[in-house]
Amino acid sequence: MKKTAFLAFAFAVTSLAFGATELRISAAAMASQYDSDVDAATKFTDKPLALTGKLLSLDSGLTDDVIGKLGDDSDSAVRVTFADKKSIDKIRSRVGQKITLHCVGAFSTTFPAATDCKVK
Repeated sequence: MKKTAFLAFAFAVTSLAFGATELRISAAAMASQYDSDVDAATKFTDKPLALTGKLLSLDSGLTDDVIGKLGDDSDSAVRVTFADKKSIDKIRSRVGQKITLHCVGAFSTTFPAATDCKVK
């Protein structure tokens, strides 16, 4: 009985640590929360996200990082950066299309942001 209880506890801890479920949210909904809630950044920072929206653009940043905008409107879009060059190459042809990116929420107080994005 003790062994079973211990195994159940270990499974629960492992599931929480390694199987964190993604927060599924549209880019428009995330942007809306940033507009209406001053604490929105803390809700998303370091959380695994499944962001859905229209890939509005891909642009080179100051350090040659590629920055995408995901959402309905480029002014309020979620700014996304990618995990690696392979992810960028995979997404480049999808500008203008609705996609889902799997990312990690990034801290930003002025606009919604996510990093380490990939397409699965």
